[in-house]
Amino acid sequence: MRNLLSIVSWVWFYCSWTTHGEVFTSIGQMTDLIHTEKELVQSLREYIRAEEYKLAAVKNWASKLDALTQVSTSDPEGYLAHPVNAYKLMKRLNTEWPELESLVLQNPSDGFVANMSVHRQYFPDAEDQTGAAKALMRLQDTYQLDSEAFSKGKLPGVHSNAELTVDDCFDMGKTAYNDADYYHAVLWFQQSLKQLDGGEEAVVSKAEILDYLSYSVYQ
Repeated sequence: MRNLLSIVSWVWFYCSWTTHGEVFTSIGQMTDLIHTEKELVQSLREYIRAEEYKLAAVKNWASKLDALTQVSTSDPEGYLAHPVNAYKLMKRLNTEWPELESLVLQNPSDGFVANMSVHRQYFPDAEDQTGAAKALMRLQDTYQLDSEAFSKGKLPGVHSNAELTVDDCFDMGKTAYNDADYYHAVLWFQQSLKQLDGGEEAVVSKAEILDYLSYSVYQ
């Protein structure tokens, strides 16, 4: 019975979600998005490694020059009295500093940005996200689930819990709010506030949640 409820839930979810004017019913299409996200994560990690390598090289150069300039500025004339120091100063300013400039100007993000650009055309848009949120709220009504249970991923026939964060709950509330569905807006803003008060970290502020909640309550 629970497996049947799970199937019904997902059929309801996919048939309720339209993307770019078409009914998004294929789980294979969603699977493609998962693999796309995995590829983007790998690309992001490559970018991070490149940035870390670049930063390490710049830090090493800065440390070396910091120590050197402390010596040279303490007694400039004495420092330049040694021909080797004079030569190395010329070399640094003519060759090494321009090389450092070239390093700093390198943009390791190019590969990641290019990868993003390739895949962006297949990304869900704001309309897709709104459709998915509304489908979740219809599931919530169908199984008469309270927002707290829903936010903890406790759905009929589903054994793994995928939880909604404070920001997720707030976005659910905003979706309902923007659709003038103040009943669901209040439920989700209250849940967002409850999780925030419970110590969960979030991008959205308590003041912003309360602002939306208070307006929704009085509609």
